[in-house]
Amino acid sequence: SSSTPATTPTSIPTTSTTTTLATTTTVDRVAEIEAILQSLEQRRIDAVYQDDRDAYRALFANEGFMEASMAVFDELEFDTPPVVEVEVQALLHDGAKCVAARRVLHRFDLDASTGPGIEVIELRDGEWLISFVGTGWTCDGPHPFDS
Repeated sequence: SSSTPATTPTSIPTTSTTTTLATTTTVDRVAEIEAILQSLEQRRIDAVYQDDRDAYRALFANEGFMEASMAVFDELEFDTPPVVEVEVQALLHDGAKCVAARRVLHRFDLDASTGPGIEVIELRDGEWLISFVGTGWTCDGPHPFDS
């Protein structure tokens, strides 16, 4: 079934070129990935804030990570939506259909930041979706949520 996100994301262009080494990644590409991750994080927060399970589920590229993330959805509650910013520190893999980035998430409402973590996004049906957040996995797999 199709669901409508809690907020309409800004249009983020996709690219069909592949760059596998972070050292060859352009500043523009890092900014593009940062914008994609920022949009996904904002949509995730908005879904939690609005208690919109369908919008939250629609953010994930695979069933396994979506199901694991629902536990977080059930535990979070915001009086006001958090103000967040995603900072990409390095692109670990930059492929046409999969991107892995080391990123830090800043929450300005708490004046706090998460430590560096890996976030993986996958292109599914023309849309970038969250595939994995954690450590120890990039696009070359094996995917921790594969059956």
